[in-house]
Amino acid sequence: MRRVLILGGGPAGYVAALRASQLGASVALVESREIGGTCLNRGCVPTKAIVAGAERLRAVREAAQFGVRAGEPRLDFPALMSRKEHVTDRLREGVEHLLRGRKVEVVRARGRLAGPGALKLDDGRVLEGDRVILAPGSEPMWLPLLPRTDPRIVSSDGLLRLSALPPRLLVVGGGVIGCEFAAAFAELGSRVTVVEILNQLLAGEDKRPARALQQAFRKRGIDVHLKTSVSAVDTSSPATVGVSLSSGERVEAEVVLASVGRRAATEDLDLDAVGVERDERGFIVTDETQRTSVDGVFAAGDAAGGPLLAHWAYRQGATAAENAVTDSRLVADRHVVPSCVFTHPEVASCGVTEDRAAAAGLSVQIAHIRLNGNSRAVIEGEEEGFVRIVCDASDGVVIGGSIVGPRATELIHEIAVAAQNRLPLEGLVRTIHAHPTLAEAIGEAALAAAGKGMHSL
Repeated sequence: MRRVLILGGGPAGYVAALRASQLGASVALVESREIGGTCLNRGCVPTKAIVAGAERLRAVREAAQFGVRAGEPRLDFPALMSRKEHVTDRLREGVEHLLRGRKVEVVRARGRLAGPGALKLDDGRVLEGDRVILAPGSEPMWLPLLPRTDPRIVSSDGLLRLSALPPRLLVVGGGVIGCEFAAAFAELGSRVTVVEILNQLLAGEDKRPARALQQAFRKRGIDVHLKTSVSAVDTSSPATVGVSLSSGERVEAEVVLASVGRRAATEDLDLDAVGVERDERGFIVTDETQRTSVDGVFAAGDAAGGPLLAHWAYRQGATAAENAVTDSRLVADRHVVPSCVFTHPEVASCGVTEDRAAAAGLSVQIAHIRLNGNSRAVIEGEEEGFVRIVCDASDGVVIGGSIVGPRATELIHEIAVAAQNRLPLEGLVRTIHAHPTLAEAIGEAALAAAGKGMHSL
């Protein structure tokens, strides 16, 4: 029986453990913190639990337009955070149950690579195996100008530990993490300011969705400062943190969130000593089969680079496990990885989007429709947004797309299925979409591009 050692119990690590065990391997999973990693404990899941609370609050506030008189809702912030912990605990316990059921040995310790088939633990023990999968994850980056010792200046980890809603929140960094927290805390009642050094929010998204989100933020009272950086920080006041911006403005806030990206958590793992190659940013270099520069050592998840997304880490982890156990060369295909931003409105994309196509010099056909003509969107009072499907102009095959609007993070998967399987746009045209649904907008966009649209001019 092949013995597989896995360093890190986040999405990539625990899925690798489950898959390796499923394939008949003996598996040891080394993790010093909570099983589930950043996503389950300090990222995707707790953040979305807060977003869910913000959505409920907004629904009550807007209930009057549907004829429901509910009065002004009151936020119980400690109860919201308590529910967030309950959700996180429940899902983590579910993963731990799966690991026990698959007979995965979970070793609670810090580990480092001790050779092509060995991990050295912080208590001095050495685990030996036939293959090693590295999945140490990532950690928040920090701006040198922001003091690390002031409890009012926090990373996303710290924001999730707040005991009270801050009257004012300054978000430094307008990426996915910053935008999700900005949207949620604004709904909860904080006065939110976002500072982004680049010329758009969501640097990884196309300009059109980014502009739509920026407009929605400003409509909801979120101050957005683009092409702006932090020039100085004043923590002398016990009440607020004063942040001077490159524009000359000064922003006061009770809490400052530093959301300027994440870096690979690959320091102190002795990777260089064993010969595991890392790039200039510290990410482990792998091929498409998740193999590293050292024979028998694989890597998956955030530490292996690529989009830092849990669902991509799942696929990498499963791929690494299968290749480690069976010596196969299964490839983790990253061409159509959905990107989902849980803001209001939601933003989602996958595959080759419009801007990426232009950058690559591809000739494309765009299927586009706005949601203000979609019956379900009008019924729900959520008309902001659009659907854009990108097709290769040479053969009409769907290669990607973007959606802004309600449940965009769910709707994007129809485009992802089409792009992943290289379906022609005609396939979406022929598919009957139920009425009235938000998904109908995808069918209408395809019909419009084919010159058959009935609900657009």
